[in-house]
Amino acid sequence: MSTPTAEAPPPTVGVDPPLRLSSISKRFGGVRALSDVSLEVAPGSIQGLIGPNGAGKTTLFDVISGITPASEGTVHFGGRNVTKSSATGRARLGMRRTFQRAQVFSWLSVEDNVLAALEWHGGGGGVLADLVTWPSRRALEKTRRERAHEILEWCGLTGLRHTAAGSLPLGQQRLVELARAIVDKPTLLLLDEPTSGLDHGEADKFGELVLSLRGEGCAVVLVEHDAGFVMRLCDRIAVLNLGSVLAEGTPEEIQANQAVRDAYLG
Repeated sequence: MSTPTAEAPPPTVGVDPPLRLSSISKRFGGVRALSDVSLEVAPGSIQGLIGPNGAGKTTLFDVISGITPASEGTVHFGGRNVTKSSATGRARLGMRRTFQRAQVFSWLSVEDNVLAALEWHGGGGGVLADLVTWPSRRALEKTRRERAHEILEWCGLTGLRHTAAGSLPLGQQRLVELARAIVDKPTLLLLDEPTSGLDHGEADKFGELVLSLRGEGCAVVLVEHDAGFVMRLCDRIAVLNLGSVLAEGTPEEIQANQAVRDAYLG
């Protein structure tokens, strides 16, 4: 893995952005949760998404990841229109997501939690290969475990790989989630409140890991209530308020924006 750096990579000419949202709106009955949200995330960048409670941040994540369909507008992922694609389809294209509440397979070991993210590729050979354990199947399993071990080491979880994930404290469960999300080399990672419940040391460690994803060619969109964490990590920040984009810019521009200060930063 790459050494953490706070500097964003230079723009890549002629490459489609990992994520482009165009005029996204979402209604739940008569309630308009999102209104005309447009946003573009550059390759290898970290995009922050902040705003007061009820601003629509998680709803926007649900629309981006395909959990909830947009009422209006389009979602482009890597140049492909995925507006009508399922969450599973988007994940298989390289989009990954974590959630506000830590979600691990509590009964599985840490290693098996991470390996589970690679199972969708299949083993090749079908039922017969399972029965006779073909060399191709053994080779694939070896490759998967090597990749899982690489990610576990990067996240500092190697010593816990045989531990049941559900028995770990929250900070380590967050790392298991992160390891599972990135083991299959995503091009876009959505992190929803990743430092919720973490102490300062755990949050700093998590932030260093997120920063180092740049060198792996992964763009990150980050929803987070800890404004300091967002300002330190992000290249650009969008501020949602009442379902609309109130402001978008660099951390310095957002901090200097009076409308943002009035609505959120105080």
